[in-house]
Amino acid sequence: MRLTQKSKYAVRALVELALNECASPLGVAEVARRQRIPERFLEQIFGDLRRANVIKSQRGAHGGYRFAMPTEEITVLDIVEILDGEVRPARCSAGGTCYIADAPLCVTSKVWDEARTALEGVFGRYSIAELADDERQSREDRAVRETAASLSR
Repeated sequence: MRLTQKSKYAVRALVELALNECASPLGVAEVARRQRIPERFLEQIFGDLRRANVIKSQRGAHGGYRFAMPTEEITVLDIVEILDGEVRPARCSAGGTCYIADAPLCVTSKVWDEARTALEGVFGRYSIAELADDERQSREDRAVRETAASLSR
């Protein structure tokens, strides 16, 4: 299992979308600009997420993307598995087959299973809503510091 740039960009883009959740839908170009993600790549990512019913698109002059489900119900694990596949650090993890033909599960399989469980635990613990709340707070703190710095000049 390799965490790809695709899932990393997707989580960042979804956090940006969640920060804008109450406003009108956001277009791909705007999300890409705000998060410095290549627009063409983000279009592909949003297509995958739309097909997985994580987001939905709205056409028209005020079109764009918004969530198809509550952000509290979308975890980083969900996004990783949609875009990168099942979290399995080795083929034998989670009952898979060993890369050596006809070999019984080796003693190392418990290591890979433990790693899979740990990754699923970490990725599953964070929802898009939580990450958006953290980012919102971080942006507010930064704005306060910048304002204080400009006033002290």
